[in-house]
Amino acid sequence: MAFFKSLFKKEEPAPVTLSEDFPDLYNGMKVEVMTPANTLIFVGRLQLLQGNQVDILGESGGFLPRGLYNQRVKLRCFQRDGDTFTLNGSVGPNGPKFWRIERLQSLQSSENRNFFRLNAGVDGQVRSISGEKFPCKVLDISAGGARILTTKLFQLESTFQLEAALIPTEEPFTLTCKVRRTSVRAQTASPMKKFEYGCQFVEVPPREQERLLQVIFTLQRKVLRARREE
Repeated sequence: MAFFKSLFKKEEPAPVTLSEDFPDLYNGMKVEVMTPANTLIFVGRLQLLQGNQVDILGESGGFLPRGLYNQRVKLRCFQRDGDTFTLNGSVGPNGPKFWRIERLQSLQSSENRNFFRLNAGVDGQVRSISGEKFPCKVLDISAGGARILTTKLFQLESTFQLEAALIPTEEPFTLTCKVRRTSVRAQTASPMKKFEYGCQFVEVPPREQERLLQVIFTLQRKVLRARREE
């Protein structure tokens, strides 16, 4: 009897585990799939698999582009707290609903500072520590920072508040920016100087970081759809 029971014993599914080199991956994680040259291919959600591989599912049930088997790609992975890290991998089986990425490897920390930047061109305002407000233009934006044009002079490593609505239907964002790069733009029609800043977002609350990621992914999907229709 024990023999027959063993034949029909229900097998417990094996736990889903990845290499201990990637402990921060989790189901549903937001991911940018890019070429080795950092060109965005699509954005999606991660699904864990056994072994050194993951599946990337399309966001909102959208159809994915066709992938080439063994094509090398980068995965920009967004953690819940807004931090990111980048992995290398090779395209395995794929279709309109998923891409399997195999042979995952970590990239150097310098690569992890390269965010996909989205051209924005939206108006906003910057607010200095003293509370003064100045109009600005958000030239491009990523999950980690933005490039901003304004008449207000800020010093390197100083901070200010950026207030801008990236999508008309969304509440405006208020983000703390730290100046990492600065340059002066000559104005042909006006003697007033304008300053361009490369900024890093700092101390972003988790809920606001999640909202920012969602808006950026929404805009990225629009960009990808427009590219496919060209």
